[in-house]
Amino acid sequence: MTIKVAFFDCDGTLTKARNSWEYLHRKLNIWDKQAERYQALFREGKISYYEFCKNDALLWKGLPVSSVASLLKGITYHSGAYEVVKALKKRGILTVILSTGLSLLVERVREDLGIDMSFSNELLSESGHLTGEIKINVGFNKKGYLVKKILGDIGVSRKEACAVGDGDGDTSMFEEVVLAIGFHPQDHVSSVIHRAICGRSLLEMVEIIDEYERHTSSVV
Repeated sequence: MTIKVAFFDCDGTLTKARNSWEYLHRKLNIWDKQAERYQALFREGKISYYEFCKNDALLWKGLPVSSVASLLKGITYHSGAYEVVKALKKRGILTVILSTGLSLLVERVREDLGIDMSFSNELLSESGHLTGEIKINVGFNKKGYLVKKILGDIGVSRKEACAVGDGDGDTSMFEEVVLAIGFHPQDHVSSVIHRAICGRSLLEMVEIIDEYERHTSSVV
């Protein structure tokens, strides 16, 4: 079976920053006293994901979009990010980012790496400044829904799709593809991934896909 679509997490997978929200809060020196509390409340189940994101976005109200984008440019890529996307696209594999992170970062990543499609959460702005509102396009544990929708829209089966990610927010995405790859995965996702990349480079993903395709072709 040939892989036709590759889904990527962004934060912590393509990029070195594991959480672009937290990264921005720390750069603005508002993580420890304010934003960290919202994340804790969400993790404890005391507020919804929407409330968590809404409260976070309000902390950035009034900031110039250009300043925020400039801060996010400090986020760099993992080794092999450019190369793996280039290799996959050379094979005709559709590449898609599914991220609960910020669109100001994800859109830059998509353009830099030449990825075909991206879905992320959008900070709303007016006259060049953040309004403190956010449009949630990728909810927590909703990546799986997007995988199913995208595959259905383009007529590709889950047996022809792979995904790479690192954390619990990727679990539903992993469950909807035939080949789930963890990149330095957190312990609690080990049960839902098929392979793990523990080396330095994302380019190992190509070898994993090659091995999968050889195995499935020999079985047939």
